[in-house]
Amino acid sequence: MKRLIEQPVNPQVLEAANIVIDRHYLRALDAVQLGCAIVARDTLAAPEMRFIAFGRITPQRARAEGFDTWNPCN
Repeated sequence: MKRLIEQPVNPQVLEAANIVIDRHYLRALDAVQLGCAIVARDTLAAPEMRFIAFGRITPQRARAEGFDTWNPCN
């Protein structure tokens, strides 16, 4: 990993989470995780940011939002 970004939950993140929860039918915490990634990517202007998550649903939704994804279990 080149760099890990820690994005605090703030009003921007909650707004992004509300958008993706409606768009992708996610669980609340998955929507917050994806919302954090979206806000961090947009704030840092880092379109190449990779989304790290386990499972199938959240990475699929992250790809739909334009992220490259990585599941460390694979």
